[in-house]
Amino acid sequence: MCRFFFRLMGIRPIAAVDVKIEALDTGAALDWERQLFEDVAKHPRKRFLRLWEGTQSLVAPKKLAALPAFAAAAAEMAAQGWPVHVRGTGGDVTPQGRGIVNVTHVYTWASGGAFDIPAAYDRLCAPIEHALGAGAKRGWQPGAFCDGAYNVQWDGLKFAGTALRFRPCREDKSSHTVLAHALILLTPPSATSIEAINTFLSRLGEPRVIESAAHTGLPHGLTPEAFAARLVAGFEPG
Repeated sequence: MCRFFFRLMGIRPIAAVDVKIEALDTGAALDWERQLFEDVAKHPRKRFLRLWEGTQSLVAPKKLAALPAFAAAAAEMAAQGWPVHVRGTGGDVTPQGRGIVNVTHVYTWASGGAFDIPAAYDRLCAPIEHALGAGAKRGWQPGAFCDGAYNVQWDGLKFAGTALRFRPCREDKSSHTVLAHALILLTPPSATSIEAINTFLSRLGEPRVIESAAHTGLPHGLTPEAFAARLVAGFEPG
């Protein structure tokens, strides 16, 4: 895995130095996201961007955590080496581990009007598409984990999944605090990760089945280093 770390604080332009993907415990990373969301809600001029790789685990939305079978299913998965964490954004079950890079972008949307969900997704997806190059697009991907209209696709397969959390700022209700998250597949998900998701969904009584063939990784010839540099450049404030 590339040793990149990048963090942006305040509203300064992104520094084009020492860009790293940091190895983090998945649960700690999700806690960090929640803390930064509250921090930016209180201090709207702050802005954070982080690229990180989590430990092997599954991440589930709150709606699944409310199911009666969740506790037993999560305990079973933890015993198999796949602890389950709960996140504040929506969506569905996703894996974490080697070959997966996460982008966390926390900022203030100062539109002065209603929050524009498509525009906020564009702000998250466009840098990923820029980093991939011509041929990247968005859309639903049947058989993919956490499928959605704002998947980023490459070669007709899911490359990245995206999610948003937002709410009015505490001091200025016309602005919104935004937590934007993308899960990026540097390499196609492993067979064991897909099996873990399907086992967990089955134990929850969820009928969908995830297919390995619905996903892809970085295009041939594009290194993780080059991709990360392009990705960070795409988040440069205009």
